[in-house]
Amino acid sequence: MSAMRLLIEKKEDELRAGLIGLSEAVALSLKQSLEALRQRDLELARQIIASDSAINHARRVLEQQALVILAAYQPAGRNLRLIGASLDMISELERIADHAADVARILLRIPNLPFPNEPTQRIIQMGESALAMFEQVMAVYAQNGPAEQARAAVSSEQAVDAMEELAIREVIDWLCDQRHASSLLGMQLLWIAHHYERVADRVTNLAERLIYAETGETPELNP
Repeated sequence: MSAMRLLIEKKEDELRAGLIGLSEAVALSLKQSLEALRQRDLELARQIIASDSAINHARRVLEQQALVILAAYQPAGRNLRLIGASLDMISELERIADHAADVARILLRIPNLPFPNEPTQRIIQMGESALAMFEQVMAVYAQNGPAEQARAAVSSEQAVDAMEELAIREVIDWLCDQRHASSLLGMQLLWIAHHYERVADRVTNLAERLIYAETGETPELNP
């Protein structure tokens, strides 16, 4: 193996380690957002928002690292696909963290309103499913697993979509049944559900990037 090839692989390993570190911070934000929703923990919500700036900074550092590899070493073939996929994954990770922070911001806007149990539990279930997908995809990435594992990791995306539809109906039913229910709370609950659905979409994009890096197949991405 040539010295240049070894150097490129070393830089790729460093980028992979940084990306895994970023994914761990993002996973923590997602877990904390679910805990803040369960417990109505406003201090935890504030912590999530405060930590988002560190994730944004990590994104910029990793993007610069990837661009340096592209410019200085001009990788080709699978190496080029891997660096290009890594750039896209870094962006998706930061956006997933944004969704967790947005859930926290919503909780701070409605601190004293009593949450309806059924739709709230449905939304938490959505978030847990999206988090599980995320952890499975990043485990495939960390272990350099095959494309089939990446596909399997996001097989529950449609189930998350179905849960969002159920949550929407449950919120609407709650608003209709409770004449004095807060329409503001109903709207904010729907936004929280949407954020977790978008997390699942972005996790699917992560899986598609892994598949592309290995096989060269054109990724089918959620907007």
